[in-house]
Amino acid sequence: MAFLMKSMISNQVKNLGFGGGSEENKEEGGTSDPAAAHGMTREEYEEYQKQMIEEKMERDAAFTQKKAERACLRVHLREKYRLPKCRRIFVSPQCCR
Repeated sequence: MAFLMKSMISNQVKNLGFGGGSEENKEEGGTSDPAAAHGMTREEYEEYQKQMIEEKMERDAAFTQKKAERACLRVHLREKYRLPKCRRIFVSPQCCR
């Protein structure tokens, strides 16, 4: 009976964070290796990281291309319709001095 009470109380204290440091480190910390955290080997994880970097570079390049195309179109339309660079001129002519 005493053993049962002691184990129940110690489990509750461990759950509160006052004890059982070794068990908490195993549960919370896991492994410090990110590859193991993702369930991969180190080589697979490095290949995955390379793919992620390449995909990000491709997305950035596509975004830059679209941004340049929009800027070129804006300049063309401004010249064609003689639009001002500042849209606020229609509201207040003093804003673009």
